[in-house]
Amino acid sequence: MPNEIEIRPMKFDDIDAVYGLELKLFASPWPRVFFENDLNLLATIAFVSTAQNKVIGYVLGSCVSDELHVQNIAVAEEWQRKGLAMQLMNGLEHEALSRNCRHFYLEVRPNNRSAIRLYEKLGYAVLYTRYHYYLDGDDAYVMTKELK
Repeated sequence: MPNEIEIRPMKFDDIDAVYGLELKLFASPWPRVFFENDLNLLATIAFVSTAQNKVIGYVLGSCVSDELHVQNIAVAEEWQRKGLAMQLMNGLEHEALSRNCRHFYLEVRPNNRSAIRLYEKLGYAVLYTRYHYYLDGDDAYVMTKELK
């Protein structure tokens, strides 16, 4: 990966760029207010990746008690398949561990094979299916990872 990539905590100033990526990448994007609200919560862990001061990816999770819920992750199309999502997930998990989260989980669309492969590489496994989970009616696999 090129040296100009930086991964840092997400700031409110990043929301315009993050939301722009969200709109570009997802058929059913999160509302902007979700990002704004989550950044106000102490439980939120959020990182962006930047190249030449431009946001090219982000990850957002919530650490409550000993559980990390990975809520959202995205990487700009031109930066996909370069290891950036793995780096974002590793940063999220590292911060979650520092907050004593040991049980990680996320939802993913069953047809999102590339994301499922990434999560499997990170040690996640499908636990069950949540039917009609997404706003558009799609199902979700719930994937989990436990750390001792």
